Amino acid sequence: MKSDFRILNPRLDTNFKAIFTQNTKDSKIALKSFLSAAIGQEVRDVTVIENENPKEFNFQHGLRYDINCVFKDGTSAQIEMQGQEDEYDYGKRAEYYLSRLVSSAINIGDDWEKLPKAYQISVLNFKYDKSTDEAVHHYIMCDKKDDAKLSGTLNVIFLELPKIPEISDFKNIENLPSIIKWCKFLQEADNPQKQDLINELTKSEVGIMSAETTLKGISMDRWRWIIQGQIEGRERDELTAQNIAKRRKKEIEALEKKLSVTNTMLSDAESKLTDTESKLTDAKSKLSDVESKLQTEKNRTFLSIKNLLQIGSFSDEQIAEIFSVPLEQVLAIKNHTPF
Repeated sequence: MKSDFRILNPRLDTNFKAIFTQNTKDSKIALKSFLSAAIGQEVRDVTVIENENPKEFNFQHGLRYDINCVFKDGTSAQIEMQGQEDEYDYGKRAEYYLSRLVSSAINIGDDWEKLPKAYQISVLNFKYDKSTDEAVHHYIMCDKKDDAKLSGTLNVIFLELPKIPEISDFKNIENLPSIIKWCKFLQEADNPQKQDLINELTKSEVGIMSAETTLKGISMDRWRWIIQGQIEGRERDELTAQNIAKRRKKEIEALEKKLSVTNTMLSDAESKLTDTESKLTDAKSKLSDVESKLQTEKNRTFLSIKNLLQIGSFSDEQIAEIFSVPLEQVLAIKNHTPF
């Protein structure tokens, strides 16, 4: 069923934050429900801590916490939405945010027993770990060999929305893990073609129903639509610039590959030319040797003919026949003319 009511994009971090930080019963129920689904245990009491100034709309990609909250037992959590993939390491980013969260959770003079658990929860609208199809990742500090957990204090949770499978059989929605339902809601809430699915999700989870109510409420705010348009425009500009840069990189790599091939061909040609020049030098040397030997033979023939002429035992014709030379050469030697 297609809905005519326009819904804001919950994958935009400003809208995502608004779902869970309104001063309403539905918003608070939605936050507790989402946290419970994400960390795998019920969260009954949670307080949101203000940590951003009103300039949040102007700095969408600055270093900041999106939603900071503290549970009744002191456990802290930081939740954020990443709508698009940027060129940096999200794993290190999450660890950095988590370290800041933990360092502010214990006071001077407290012993280590008072250090509460901390969660950094990132909803990613892109694939982070491309080596697996698993959409939900819960990272903790553990031994490399046997996976023995250290203390469980530090927790990083990544929810990769593009990996959430399609839901075609609504009968099985009740049996799905709550976190999968939440991810599917965030993925499709603003899709007019998926409202039947959204209705089934809200029926199966009270927290998701509260989130939908809140999302519909903030979707009536004209300024939020203006802000969403501005942010999406900037993101498209950034995405276009990134795609252009990637194309330029591919073009440069292709040209560098052609240049490498050309250089290889030139090197081969130069090698062949060097080999040809070497062979030509050898041929010239052999030719020189042959010419030298030929001249030596000519000199010997000259002396032999000269000696026979001096003896006078043979006629000029006979000498020419003996040495297989023209009669003119014999006569030239006889007349002291070199040949």
